[in-house]
Amino acid sequence: MTGIDRSPTRTGSALAVLAALVALAAAGATSWIALAVGTVGVALFLAGVALARHAAVSTGAAALFVGVLAAGVQGAPVTALLVGAVATVVAWDSAGTAIDLGAQLGRSATTVRLELVHAAGTALVGCLAAAAGWSIYQLGLGTQPLTAPVFLLVAALCLAGALAARGGG
Repeated sequence: MTGIDRSPTRTGSALAVLAALVALAAAGATSWIALAVGTVGVALFLAGVALARHAAVSTGAAALFVGVLAAGVQGAPVTALLVGAVATVVAWDSAGTAIDLGAQLGRSATTVRLELVHAAGTALVGCLAAAAGWSIYQLGLGTQPLTAPVFLLVAALCLAGALAARGGG
């Protein structure tokens, strides 16, 4: 009898890595600092997924999010910041799900539909939050253009915290 491979699931890992790369591209396209910090974050994130370590995934996602914040401080377009923030949350949540499912059910378990629906739900909630934030930003465009994107990113961080509190990652 052979043991069960308890590595993170392939589908969740692939979704997490894809979302992390989208976040890096969104933030790093307009800022070298964001690209550098985000690249370190993606490296830590990848190590966390490969080694099935929640702490490394969370640290990498936090560094990636700091890269998105750095892009915002340097004047990146709000749309890029929102895409980067939502993609970071999707990456972090998908990686946590992949690690948990791998540990509980094994890597070879059929979880594709479950993981796709979970990632789509996270992305939908993130997109709705981003759309609400973008609408608020548009209403206050003439007052504080630098602080508005920063507050939008803080709101995305609060969304990530809410997901963590419910056990999403």
